[in-house]
Amino acid sequence: MKHLLLLALAALLPLFSWAHGDEDHSAPAALPPTVSVGPRFATDTDQFELVGVLDGQVLTLYLDQFGSNEPVAKAQIEIERGTWKAVATEVSHGVYALAAPALAQPGKHVLTVTVQAGDKSDLLNATLEVGAVNLVSGGAPRAGLPKQALLGWGVGALLLAAMGLVTMRLAQQRRLRQASASATHEIP
Repeated sequence: MKHLLLLALAALLPLFSWAHGDEDHSAPAALPPTVSVGPRFATDTDQFELVGVLDGQVLTLYLDQFGSNEPVAKAQIEIERGTWKAVATEVSHGVYALAAPALAQPGKHVLTVTVQAGDKSDLLNATLEVGAVNLVSGGAPRAGLPKQALLGWGVGALLLAAMGLVTMRLAQQRRLRQASASATHEIP
């Protein structure tokens, strides 16, 4: 019976290893980029493309030329929401930031953005939706076990339970045969 149980466990081992494609394991995997899952907006005109990302109470703006996606440096960007106004400062080439405590409040914020870059100027409209929670992740989202792994574990558990039942049934039949054999030998 011990041999049957060991054989059953050996038969289940392939279920706990599954293929994962033609991955190259010779080089270490690159770290995933930092992903901001905070509120954001994107808007464009025929001159500019603007993306805004809210992280806490700081709004970071990425300004590019429409069509070429070249960052626009040395621009003046002013954002308005109702009576609130703020002017962004350039923090790097084509990237601007401003303190925006009024935008950190949950809700829909309708924004009017004025951009002046050299001899070009434009007026852009955007809506920033801020939920009740503002999350920032330092990497890829945490993932649980893949569905194939869960399926493999489930099938393995069912097979193991079935084999246990079969083993118990065989042991019970053996005991009954031994009991009947010994009972037939005792009759004079």
